[in-house]
Parts: sequence; C-alpha cells; structure tokens
Amino acid sequence: MRVQRPALLALALLLIVTGSVARLGGWFDTPVLAAEAVTGDAGDELATTSFDGPLVRKRTAIAVHPVTGADRVRIARDLRAAAVRENVGELTDATFAVFSGALLEYLVPELTLVLPEGVSARHGEAFMRDHRPDSVGFYVVEPVLVHDLTFAVLPAAGISPATVQERVDAEGVLADSLNRYRTTVQPAGLTIQYFGAVLSDGQIGAVRASIGRAAGVAADRVLVEATQPGPGVDLSNGVPDLVERPHGH
Repeated sequence: MRVQRPALLALALLLIVTGSVARLGGWFDTPVLAAEAVTGDAGDELATTSFDGPLVRKRTAIAVHPVTGADRVRIARDLRAAAVRENVGELTDATFAVFSGALLEYLVPELTLVLPEGVSARHGEAFMRDHRPDSVGFYVVEPVLVHDLTFAVLPAAGISPATVQERVDAEGVLADSLNRYRTTVQPAGLTIQYFGAVLSDGQIGAVRASIGRAAGVAADRVLVEATQPGPGVDLSNGVPDLVERPHGH
C-alpha cells in the first residue's frame, strides 16, 4: 500500500478549508512534470493499483437495466427516495465500470447506483426486491471495490484556485481518466474528489500531472488521500474474495 504523504495532505486540506496561505518551505519551487501516459488498466477487470487501504472501499452496487423507453432519471429518483425512506442511506451514482468483468460479459447496465458503506449485497437485494420500480426490467446486486479518494493542491504563487479548475477542465485529462469528479475551490487551493471504479497507478499519475500543470507545481505535490476515514481494503496480497455472489432478477 502506498499512501502519499498523509501528514502533508492533512495540512494542505486544513489550509484549503481554512483559507490560510502558506508556501510550505519552497513547495512551489519544483518544476512541473510532463504529462504521464495512462497505463496499468486491465479492461473490465480490477485495475492494478498501489493506492489502496483507506482509498479503496468495499461497497454494494446495483446494476439497473430499464425496460424500453423507461425514464432513467425517474428510476434513480424513486430508488433514492425509497433508500432514504427505508433508512438505507444515500445512493451514489457511478459508472458501470465498478462491476466485475464477469458481470459485464452479459450486462452493461444503463444505470449504476452504489449503496452506502456497510450495506451488504444481501441487504441491497432485499431493498431492490421490495422497492423495484415497475420500469426496471432487470437488475443485479453485486459487492464491488471502488476508489473513494481526494486530490489536493495548493497552486504556485500568482495562480488562483479558480484558474487551476478552469485549466484542468479545459485540458480534459480528468474527464478522460475519472469520468466523474467533484471540484471544491477554496481561497488557498482546491480539492478534487473521485468516487468510482478502481484507478490504475497510471491513471492516478496522469491526473496528478494534469493538476500539477494547471497549478504550476510538480505532480508529486498533488496529494492523494482517502476521502473517508476507516481501514479500507488492502490489495497488497491481491484482490480479496468479496464472498457475496451477485443476484439477478
């Protein structure tokens, strides 16, 4: 497991949240690295990553295949409302890439929703059985591994956090590598949160390089840490058996 400078990240996040400004001992004086190629992907299988532990979480995901002509927005809205009503918790959007290669061989879902941490596949199955909208033709509930991580950066002097966001979005590397991400701009810097399929080291490197270019700092000054507390999943000995098996209907 490799966690990138957690103490420095905690300090950076604190500075960003509080709006404090600090140069952290010449942190901004290192040259910007060139763009990195995206490597280490494994197709539909879990990507190879050393950014594991608290950054990788076990969750339960629901793959939804609506009937022809169904309103996917309404399906998602109805399921979210049911999850809140039944105290299941908030459902998180994700791409189909969170699912196993075995599942994707026979189903590429049009809608993917991830249940809160700690909700088992069995519980998710019961939830869908009781609250499945009529417009859902088929669904699969499967335990999955996801990356839930945050990139943080303090830009070089003279570069505003808003400018960093504009440059990152315009370059498009994050859109290609992450698909979905959420940027929070603060007076001193910005954070970018990602939740979805496990990223390879190459993808994370490409994202850090893109943010670094935009912020005028070296890629290794773009910090990476878990978004949520907790031990997460250690992948140093390989992918663990998720135990629960998918259920389809």
